[in-house]
Amino acid sequence: MSMTRGQIALLAGFSALAPMAIDMYLPALAPLASDLGVSVDRAGQSISMFLFGLAGGQIVAGPLSDRVGRRPVFLIGLLLFLGGAVAAAVTGSFAVLLAARLAQAFGACSVMVAGRAIVRDRMEANEAARFFSLLALIGGLAPVLAPLIGALLIQLGDWRLTFWVMAGFAGLLFFSGIAVMSESRSTETAKTARQENPFSAYRALLTNPALLGYLLTSMFNSAAFFSYVANSSVVMVDSYGLTPLQFSLVFGVNSVALIGAAQLNRAMLKSRNVPQLLRVSSRNAVMLALLLLIFTIVQPVTGNFWIFAILLFFMVGSISPVQANSMAGGLAVDALRSGSTAALFGACTFAGGAIASWLAGLLYDGTSRGLSLVVAICLLGVAGAIRFIVLRTPAQPV
Repeated sequence: MSMTRGQIALLAGFSALAPMAIDMYLPALAPLASDLGVSVDRAGQSISMFLFGLAGGQIVAGPLSDRVGRRPVFLIGLLLFLGGAVAAAVTGSFAVLLAARLAQAFGACSVMVAGRAIVRDRMEANEAARFFSLLALIGGLAPVLAPLIGALLIQLGDWRLTFWVMAGFAGLLFFSGIAVMSESRSTETAKTARQENPFSAYRALLTNPALLGYLLTSMFNSAAFFSYVANSSVVMVDSYGLTPLQFSLVFGVNSVALIGAAQLNRAMLKSRNVPQLLRVSSRNAVMLALLLLIFTIVQPVTGNFWIFAILLFFMVGSISPVQANSMAGGLAVDALRSGSTAALFGACTFAGGAIASWLAGLLYDGTSRGLSLVVAICLLGVAGAIRFIVLRTPAQPV
């Protein structure tokens, strides 16, 4: 099944929902904390609550989308997100705010899982990989644009206005979804989902070597990226002495690498398939990992900033092709459990990112070595999963 421009735009909106709920909200933390009578550190718990719900909720939303359909799951998810945003906008209680953020997270993850499953339902692997590469444009722009929008909204009103904007965006997606997106789940998928419980579905998926290779590839890839996102500001500002503005500029340049590599991947998928491009990515991952390991060993104390910055630039650029291709390849493995597969990709992404970013923070010693080491290990994990599992597993329906 092909998709209309309206459906493509709707799926792009789905992918923007979670980044919007995180990044646009960041400038609002300080005024929110003051207004609700809590510390800024405690206000940050509302971000952790959102991430927790986003990770855990996918495990439920995936099998549900296989059982009841993609359309009900994303429509209910959008209503949950909208309701949570309204509750956050009007509350005077921090406890209610946390509950509202959790509701938003459950809604966002339902929309995320259903959107990925729709892509699998309607597209073949190469076409899906090109589409996921297109969505990386949103992923690259969100960390740059969303905080700027959030800061502007605070100037126009107060922190509550950010939540009203989130509610409005969810409402727009809800009515657009009703208008343009029909159900894409097949009758075979529904039959399979009703004949097995979610645990059986996950067991079948996790014991499939082809899917396991793609999942590990995506997990290590996300781990490298989240390590960078969570720890790069500390390293660059504290170790290298960059100002917050200078760090923001470096972060923005790296986002350009993320977007540019994704669009290059789209172009290359016209003449090559997913396994071929993943083979190239595995080679690049090994090269980057070795350079990062050499950097940690031979550079004195903090090392040369520009070498470190260039290595991070290419590392960030390597993320989007691997993520798009591994997700498209993995979703193509089991056509009857694509909702559960999408949920596993989401869970692995956040689990890998949480563990790796924690380790990078734990290893921080005032230099860039801890971050460089963790990223290098993650890149070697990407290369190993591709080389020894993905490319050696026969009969992959990609």
